[in-house]
Amino acid sequence: MKEFYSKWDAFAMRTMTYTTARIWGFLYFYDWINKDPRRTPKADYYFTAGALGGIVGGILANPFEIVFTRMQADAMYPDQARRNYKSFMDGFIKVADEGALFRGAIANGLKYMGLISLASGFNDWMKEQSYYFLGPIMATRIAGTALGVAVATAISMPFDTLRTRMHTMRPLPNGEMPYKDTLDCFTKIVRHECNFDKHNNFGSFYTGCQPYFLRLLLICYVS
Repeated sequence: MKEFYSKWDAFAMRTMTYTTARIWGFLYFYDWINKDPRRTPKADYYFTAGALGGIVGGILANPFEIVFTRMQADAMYPDQARRNYKSFMDGFIKVADEGALFRGAIANGLKYMGLISLASGFNDWMKEQSYYFLGPIMATRIAGTALGVAVATAISMPFDTLRTRMHTMRPLPNGEMPYKDTLDCFTKIVRHECNFDKHNNFGSFYTGCQPYFLRLLLICYVS
């Protein structure tokens, strides 16, 4: 059980910034776009507010995300390749010294854009629309959350793969990084790992989609 709750300080910091950025970004931009005090639900308002809030929130949260991602993945590496951050603050200082606090920030912003514009947008839209048919029952909330998370998983997970690759990459023997930027990372995965001619192979873009979906479902439902 100890391993399940290790790196809790990094998880706490990452979760606070993640949840705050996700909810604040969506609500702030939705209030800015929709001036109607009756709060008439409009899908295009939801999507636009989610997209804007997601990109801004994802970029701002990236320094916390990269430290947590590295600490979480560290146990999978051999001893000589581990970063061995003692705490979140130790990791944050070392990442800052490396000049990598915003490495993968674009991919992280695009991931948040998919999550907020689709998960939050579809969730709220589904709940408000189904309320007129089903009334204020628990099924309305469950259906809205499940629909939003399913669509958000399909759209955001490739960007989550990109930002994870960017966050955890190390210099090659020649001193160069494996990926120059988010576009370069995407291009290399498509070129070397995907085979669309056989079984719709999307490479590593959707590896681990089941736990990703369940994790999002729990977070979105609770928050």
